Amino acid sequence: MTQGGALMKLPRILVIENDEVAAGRMVSFLEEAGYEVVRAVDAALGLAMLYETHPDLVIMAGSLPVINGEDPCLRIRQASYLPIIVLGGVYDAIEALELGADAYMNKPPGREELVARVNALLRRRTADSGLPMPGSDDDFFGGHFS
Repeated sequence: MTQGGALMKLPRILVIENDEVAAGRMVSFLEEAGYEVVRAVDAALGLAMLYETHPDLVIMAGSLPVINGEDPCLRIRQASYLPIIVLGGVYDAIEALELGADAYMNKPPGREELVARVNALLRRRTADSGLPMPGSDDDFFGGHFS
């Protein structure tokens, strides 16, 4: 992807999901929406990939087993301020959010809602960093309206 002749990095999403069918659907949805997706099949591999691939956002199953006595969402939150979306059943939302998730979705997520939540969290992350959003006019954000 290029912008003004410069190569732009696609936002990278790390999907940590042990259900092959659910993971395949999410990867397909996200790639069709223009994201680069990397996938881990368990929490331990997901944590390793967090450091190796430097994703912009993490989507993870809420049902992943604990790692050394700690919840995987909590471990990721302790290591990073990346946006985290946790997927699970209706009654798991409060626990996931208290452990550090930024958003919670019931499984299986629909294409439109998943992509909309990813877009929203990445927009917020970009705004919080003080950097202009990809594809924006820097002069507009700098206060120059000419």
